[in-house]
Amino acid sequence: MMPEDLIRRARRLDGFAIPAAVFVIVVLTLLALSGLYIARSNATANVGVRLSLKALYAADAGATQVIGTWDRAQLLLLNPGDSVVTAWQTLPDGSQYRTSILRVDDDLSGSETLFRLRTVGRPGEGRTAQRVLVNMVRVVRADLMCCEAAIKLKGQLRVQGTGAGVKISGIDTPPTTWGPYCPADRTDIPGVSIQDSDALEILGTPILEGTPPVLEDTTIVSDDFVQFGELTYTDLARLAEKQIPGGQVLPDIAPIVAAGRCAEWEPTNWGDPGNPASPCWDYMPVIHVDGDLHISGNVYGQGILLVDGNLAVTGTFDFFGIVVVQGEADFRGTTSLNGSLLVRNGATSGEEASLRGGTTIQYSSCAAARALSMALVAQPLSGRNWFEVLE
Repeated sequence: MMPEDLIRRARRLDGFAIPAAVFVIVVLTLLALSGLYIARSNATANVGVRLSLKALYAADAGATQVIGTWDRAQLLLLNPGDSVVTAWQTLPDGSQYRTSILRVDDDLSGSETLFRLRTVGRPGEGRTAQRVLVNMVRVVRADLMCCEAAIKLKGQLRVQGTGAGVKISGIDTPPTTWGPYCPADRTDIPGVSIQDSDALEILGTPILEGTPPVLEDTTIVSDDFVQFGELTYTDLARLAEKQIPGGQVLPDIAPIVAAGRCAEWEPTNWGDPGNPASPCWDYMPVIHVDGDLHISGNVYGQGILLVDGNLAVTGTFDFFGIVVVQGEADFRGTTSLNGSLLVRNGATSGEEASLRGGTTIQYSSCAAARALSMALVAQPLSGRNWFEVLE
């Protein structure tokens, strides 16, 4: 081949190499861009999935929070068809929820009311992703807790006093200053309802009155003090607003008002039963003592007091509502209980409750009913109680 032919051939090859290289570069660039686009799309999708799941978890956690911390005072005021909406609440991880609570029962279901919770969850402030869960909740009341007598107990009872120094009355009497807030219809009940009347020891001349003053009820068993219809003592104790360790000697307990509001968060605030104009008048807490309780100071309050162990009163105990004692009760100080007292005297027989000093147990259906309005537990309906709403 002549040199000239070789030169021409080389020139032809040079002309092909450059376009081929450009073509390869373009293809590789497109592949890289495609890979980058796919990776970015996957990352965006993964972020969206994570945010969506976080919103779902926020809605679920929010609904659980609302059920577990059921607002008795506000939600008791709802009539069938009424609803309330909570403000946006922030969870520890920064996600948020808001719940709409609608009462859906017909007010004919006795001790049970039904609510629909619609909870919106968001992954955080400013995030657009959200999920919506609907939960069906039943609120059960412990209507069977009270009241069969001013004092109902299993085991032995010693009543020691003279005249009005010790008084047990089943005559339905509203507390002083409560008249306008109590129904006019009243029903008297026994002063003492006891498993065995021979286990009642009376020393001196205390006042026992009621219809009848003393009732022997052989059907009384230990379960009467721990099972209140569908609810149990444990249910109420677990959800009590005030949790007090056992073995405590209580300091003074009195209403606390801060900036015009009832300081419900204060452990020594048990409401204000004596002043209907007080911000703490409607505060009726459930108080749970995990063990024995000794009252040596001045205790003033209302609601439901649950004592797992023994209750000893050597100070002043002025209480409006229901007191349930699983162990023994020993009243030696100055006690004025308006409502009802239940004393189990332990799980076995042989233990004794004692009333002496200046002790008055006065049955009041009004005080008991106000306390019972707080004896409720919110529970999800059995079975599939929730579903997600797609919006």
